[in-house]
Amino acid sequence: MLNVLQSFPEGARAIEVADRLGMHVNTARGHLDELVSKDAVRVVTAPASGRGRPSLIFRVRIPDNREVANEYVTLIELLISILSDQETMSPEDTDKARQIGRYWARQMKLDGRAFDSTDDTVDMLYQKLREMGFDPNIRSDDDSAGEDSDGSTVLALNACPFVTEKGKRPSPFICAIHEGFMREALGDLPEQPGKVVISLRPFDAPGQCGITFGNQASDSDLPEALPEATGS
Repeated sequence: MLNVLQSFPEGARAIEVADRLGMHVNTARGHLDELVSKDAVRVVTAPASGRGRPSLIFRVRIPDNREVANEYVTLIELLISILSDQETMSPEDTDKARQIGRYWARQMKLDGRAFDSTDDTVDMLYQKLREMGFDPNIRSDDDSAGEDSDGSTVLALNACPFVTEKGKRPSPFICAIHEGFMREALGDLPEQPGKVVISLRPFDAPGQCGITFGNQASDSDLPEALPEATGS
């Protein structure tokens, strides 16, 4: 109901929504009244035209999050184009992107807990990536059943907020930022060797990116002195 009403930028009468959904107008009005009670929809009175009771116009109060996201993705991609080449990534660009990701995680006040087991790491990362819109799952197919060719676990990302509706892939800089974010969130620190660390492999399978897990920390991309987070 909310999705259909969203398609009417100026709002719609109950009869119009009912016609679109192929239901009785009273049924549609009941659903609309429930959405009004949840503050997702507001009601205004249409200008009077002739005799009879004026019509009620229902309008969505919550904006279309996809449109909002697209606006911000466009802005972020523009900023990234200023910071780095959109096609090729130098080691310096990769380091810069990962540092941004790490600082982002600190701004979000993630505790950066390091895990000793892959299972615990996967559980924590799975939940966070769901919240961020990446639609994760343990990769499973006839050959690997959720494992890489060397037997290691692979967490597959089936969606990305930065992949456009036309399928255009994001800049590698964006992917490196996400990798830095996840590493910081998982406590990938040089003073904690042996803890589980992750690597992001963009588009390593059709329609997916893969996250692999290992036990040897790499200090090549660790920033020495990022500013302390002051708030999200």
